[in-house]
Amino acid sequence: MCRSLSARLRGDIQSFKPISKQYCRSMSSSPHDLHCVDMRSSQAGKDWNSSDEFFKFTRGRFLVEEAKNLKSRETKFDLNRLARVAADSVGATQCISIKKYPDGMFNKAFLMTMDNGREVVSKVPNPNAGIPHFTTASEVATMDFVRKVLDTPAPRVYSWNSQAKSHPVGAEFIIMDKVEGVPLSQVWGNMKLPQKLQLLLAITRLQKKWVSVSFSHYGSLYYAGDVQQQSNVSHYFKDGNTIDKSGFTVGPITARDWLDGGRSKLDIDRGPWASLTDYLRAVGTREQRAVECLKPVKQLALFCGPKLYQPDMGKKLTALTSYQRIVDFLIPKDTTLISPYLWHDDLHDDNIFVDPDNPETITGIIDWQSCHVSPLFNHNPDPAFLDWDGLEPETLDLAPRPKLSELSPADRATALREYTVQNVFIGWRKLMQAKNPALYRAIEFRKTPAYGLIFLAHRMFEYGEAHFQSLLVDLKDTWATLPAVTHDVQFPFHFSEADLERIKLESDAAVAGTDLVMEVKESLGDLWPDKGFIEHERYHDCKAALDKVKCQIIEQLAETDEEKAEFERHWPFD
Repeated sequence: MCRSLSARLRGDIQSFKPISKQYCRSMSSSPHDLHCVDMRSSQAGKDWNSSDEFFKFTRGRFLVEEAKNLKSRETKFDLNRLARVAADSVGATQCISIKKYPDGMFNKAFLMTMDNGREVVSKVPNPNAGIPHFTTASEVATMDFVRKVLDTPAPRVYSWNSQAKSHPVGAEFIIMDKVEGVPLSQVWGNMKLPQKLQLLLAITRLQKKWVSVSFSHYGSLYYAGDVQQQSNVSHYFKDGNTIDKSGFTVGPITARDWLDGGRSKLDIDRGPWASLTDYLRAVGTREQRAVECLKPVKQLALFCGPKLYQPDMGKKLTALTSYQRIVDFLIPKDTTLISPYLWHDDLHDDNIFVDPDNPETITGIIDWQSCHVSPLFNHNPDPAFLDWDGLEPETLDLAPRPKLSELSPADRATALREYTVQNVFIGWRKLMQAKNPALYRAIEFRKTPAYGLIFLAHRMFEYGEAHFQSLLVDLKDTWATLPAVTHDVQFPFHFSEADLERIKLESDAAVAGTDLVMEVKESLGDLWPDKGFIEHERYHDCKAALDKVKCQIIEQLAETDEEKAEFERHWPFD
């Protein structure tokens, strides 16, 4: 079904592809990106508040609920006062220039130049960034902790505020170093293989430092004075020693899965938690409350409709009830895998800065917002810039060099790129296995049905009930091998033949919806609106391409007017 539609898409969508244009990087532009958009740069005495472009989202358009997405990324504050605070924080008389970087999805960032030559970055969260106070307070403490305790190059903070209503600026903000070097995105493509491996080795060393320090609680990191003290004050462990009264503490969690899709508005337990079971059960309760209380979100992970996946709130709640019954049995026994660690889960090539003359040398890592303390198996072990989207390699043997003689020049370039990307990824995993075996064990656990069930529970509000039920069926065969299962604990679910048939059909439909998204994404190429976003210059071509895709999907899959209406209702794009 999906393959025949995909073939038509590849042919019909080509006319919409842009011809050799260079565009900004798509979604999470670095606050230090050297390709920043100079929205306004003026001499001292100018009213920085006079330009609306400083406060609005100006980077592009949204094709999913555009009005809502733009509003959630617009914030008004006193930029003149922020410039004054920034100047005072570095001993300058005044700020003489402000440039706005390309809008991020959750923040605005400005490069401020002072009359003494100092440059700082000022960061202001959008309304969608997180829960007031906690998001900013945690980010500041986290950057300080990783610099001082984890020996990781993060920006130094000069001034900050997490109380928007009581500060003259009228917003939360962080004023910090402009990191030296250039984003890895500018040099990675031109680096030689030995340099790439040296850079990966440097990241391995950093991650080993992150694994060397664990915590007593799960949540997010703060200065002790910025959260209400819990009855059991948290502490951390380093080199076999317990470190308390450090000035840092673990408090309410600020991870994105606790904020997205309206979750930030839920009245729920946000931690901190002293036990992993309490933390994982709180995740299930959070998703249950989201399903019961929030409007379903439009998602781009898979297309929905007749003959494809169709979200079902009742089945989501059933899946979450099943999750709560077995969560204790899904937890591995390996204490390193389940201990709380602080981690940077978004190591893409705009968040890592390197020395342009020695690109294997990391000069800084930015964007610590929403970084949190959770079990090692819950963290992302792989840097996103490796660009590996294939299946998990079965072995760590390097892939053989492809035979190129009979390929066209274009196919030859594609084959060489895939060969290089795959072997760099395998090289990364080899380094991890040799230098950071605890993290490699986490990788191995992430291949199990137990982890799959935990993972799907974290995003059940958006999707996952069909895959969850399918994994639950598979779990029956391996139930007795789970570490916490004793001989007298039977698999707690019974599936009739009718249940099994229904679960298989629903899982197949969800896979078809996911596959169709991937095929459409491949067909559209640069016109695909990642996270619903597209640059201004590509908006109309993108919208036209998506309208054509929708018509083709409805034409092929809808058999009645009711099914056509159902596809229209589930279509995620405006």
